[in-house]
Order: sequence, then C-alpha cells, then structure tokens
Amino acid sequence: MISIDLGQEDLAKYPFLDEAGDYIKARDLSLVDISQPDFNRVIRRARQRVLQAIRSREVSGEMDTPEIEILSFPIALILVKAANLDHLISRYSHAEAIRVEKFLEDEREDLIVEIFRNILKINVILVTSKISFSKHNYKISIIDYLRRATRFHELQWKLINRTVDDGNVYLKSNELIRLIRQEIESKIQDKLKEMVVPQLPQSFIKTIQELSILSPPPPKLTGKVNISPDKYPPCVKAALDLLKKGENLPHYGRFLLTTYLVNIGESVDEIMSLYSRSPDFNERITKYQVEHIAGLKGGRVKYTCPSCRTLITHGFCFKTKECNKIRNPLQFGVKTNLQSNKKGN
Repeated sequence: MISIDLGQEDLAKYPFLDEAGDYIKARDLSLVDISQPDFNRVIRRARQRVLQAIRSREVSGEMDTPEIEILSFPIALILVKAANLDHLISRYSHAEAIRVEKFLEDEREDLIVEIFRNILKINVILVTSKISFSKHNYKISIIDYLRRATRFHELQWKLINRTVDDGNVYLKSNELIRLIRQEIESKIQDKLKEMVVPQLPQSFIKTIQELSILSPPPPKLTGKVNISPDKYPPCVKAALDLLKKGENLPHYGRFLLTTYLVNIGESVDEIMSLYSRSPDFNERITKYQVEHIAGLKGGRVKYTCPSCRTLITHGFCFKTKECNKIRNPLQFGVKTNLQSNKKGN
C-alpha cells in the first residue's frame, strides 16, 4: 500500500492502485446496482474506455467526475475480460498504460516514487544535485535500467549514452516514465488475466458483443516472400553471421534482423530459434521483443525495417555493389528475388 494520502483525483488517474480497489469495496456496489439507471454514466464511460482503446490505442484522460472514472475502470476490465479475446486484453492494457503515462508526466515527484517503489517494486530515488551539467530528477540501479532499456531501439537508451554514477543510472522525469510504461501495462494485463467474470446483468451482454465485433484481430505473419538466406541484404547476412558464430549481436543489429525477418513473413518461433544461439539469450525477453516488433503485443503496430540511412547512422551498414540505390534492406530482397525469377524464366 502507498504510504502517502491519496485523494479521489489520484485514484481516478491511477485506478489500478490497491487504494482504488479499496475505495470501490467501501461503496459496496454489486453489478446489479451498477446496471441501474443511476449508474448509466459509469457504464457509458466504461464502454468509452474500451472503444477508445480499440479505435485509437489510447484511453482519454478527460474526466467527468473522479468517482465515475474510478468506478468505470473495473467495469471496463469486466467488459474486456468477458469478450474473451486475448488481443483485446493486450490492446486495452496498452491503451490504459498510455493514459497513465501522460498523467505521470505532470505528477508530483513523491507520488511517482511511491508508485514505482510500492506497486512496481522498483527502487526509484529522488536526486537534487546536477549531474553532467544536466538536471536529473531520479536515479535507478543499472540492473533495473538494463532490464527495461532493452525494449527501446533509439541511441539515447544505450547505457553508453546515459549518465551513470555509483551503480545508478540518472534519468529525467519523462525518461523514467517512458522506461517504466511497460511495467504499468503488465500490471493492468495481469489484473485482466487473473479476473474471474461474475454473472453479468443482461444489459452488459449487448455491449460486450458490440466490443467483440469492433475489436480488430491481431495482424498475422502471412504473405511470406520466400527469399532464401543467400539473397538477404549484406547487413542482414552480417547479423546472421554473428549469431552463427555464437557472438552477441549489437542492439541495433537485432532490431534490423527482427524487423527484416518479420516483414518477409518469418514466424516468431523461426526468429527466436536464431537468437537461441546468442550467449545472452533469454527466451521470455526475446519472445516479448519479437512479438512486440511483429505487432502481436503492446500497441499492435508492426515495425517496419529501418532505412539504409538509419543503419549507416547506427554503424550497421555493410553496403555492396548489389545494394545499388536501394533505400531499405527490404528492397534488396525483393529486387534480387525478382531478378532471380526472371533469369529462371
């Protein structure tokens, strides 16, 4: 439990907190009670939360009243769980996490620390001194940082580009919040997976059916291009060679390889089998990263392969004359494959 006093507005912003659950229990409301006309605004907001997640991948932070916001969250969870769609659970968890992230950006520092320490079990420490001529608000251990920073592909998240001192990584508020968003998403997702749907009033059924129809299925890894490994672009070949040698592939090399293979239709299992040779292979983390890039987790957006210019910036371009004037490694695969087919004919 959080050791500082929370008001209704705090609970409305962070309804996944245990304190929000205690607030609802104190009201002693049943689903039959909430299905009555007096609670129509709560039901409408719950439905709206799920629809916003489906349509825009983000739940609005606008509030009617704190109480409606608090009560509508568990009702929205029930609607999502009752729909019995794994991809809707993932999509809704992600959308609520985005909402929470935006609230945290303007949150008071003591509450941010309490949420991370007591709910997410991350020891976040407030700092007041200036480090490397730049004001940092927080620090966390290198271990906690590395466990989360591997999800990001921008250069700024590489440890070599961070301010590190005495075993801690220093972060500004927006960086800490962005780094921890997945933790919040996982907490909401766990709530959904652990839920047991109670007997629902008939008035809920129509809404659940509507949400099930409107919820788009996850993208499938279909449409395999059938490019043989010998026709891969040189940057992808270089990444595969490192894995075959049992060496650790640089972070951006992993991002390139995964996005390339995903976009030519390789399955998650096929891609994971390649990484299993890596010395630092972690099946759980690797599976999450591959599925996230493939659009099967989180916001359900499939990542495209980075451009050749981006690969040059990250020092992972191995251009040969066969690359010609392509702008993306995927163009190399398609071009060489077409040329091969023409020769075969």
